[in-house]
Amino acid sequence: MRLEGQVALVTGASSGIGRAIAVLFAREGAELVCLDAQPDSRLAEETPSTVELIHNAGGKATFVLADVTRPVDLKRELAGVLEKHGRVGVLVNNAGIFVRNAITDVSLEEWERVLSINLRGYFLTCQQLIPHMIEHGGGSIVNVGSIHGIRGTGTAATYCASKGGVENLTKQLAVEYARHRIRVNSIAPGVIQTAMSKPFRETPEILAEYKARTLLPRLGVPMDVAYAALYLASNESDFVTGHTLIVDGGWTIW
Repeated sequence: MRLEGQVALVTGASSGIGRAIAVLFAREGAELVCLDAQPDSRLAEETPSTVELIHNAGGKATFVLADVTRPVDLKRELAGVLEKHGRVGVLVNNAGIFVRNAITDVSLEEWERVLSINLRGYFLTCQQLIPHMIEHGGGSIVNVGSIHGIRGTGTAATYCASKGGVENLTKQLAVEYARHRIRVNSIAPGVIQTAMSKPFRETPEILAEYKARTLLPRLGVPMDVAYAALYLASNESDFVTGHTLIVDGGWTIW
């Protein structure tokens, strides 16, 4: 029960990594606010929904339909969350998209969309909740980045740029708000078996690259990232801030 008594807000919680984090946090005693721009659950293979899964296990969770890129709507929804729950002590920024295109083929619209969801959304949720955390004596923010915020990859300039921004935003917020007992860390997952990576894993040459670069003899699963998030959200990491925890099966070490 590492998060007993905590209220945790997870963005992008309807599927994949966000879903795994929300379910694990609930199992560890947290009351969950599952925020997503898509209905819960939006994927046919991920039923029951995240909230239903938590409820079925005896946990507490509510779903908030909100777009992290729309500041007015997000501010309204988060105000409602704070009014209902009183305090959000843990924020997990996870909502994101992946687009694989050579830089010469990227449209301005695509560039702005990826940066808006993957980076601007993190900025907006932090901007709204940090004053609340200061008022209540601290908190923990976990930003889900990527190994491609640290290393380049083939034809994914928009994604790499956005996740590189998450990496440095994490460090800067850690510097600014440590004195308020707000810890800010990030996770850099490697290849995780989610709906986002499915089209690439179903392409034989890309899958072969994934397997060759991942040193451990398997690809990642959402729970691998969820356990890392649990450590960074809990008091077990009370002396850790500004850190990026890489969860990639060894991809980035060679």
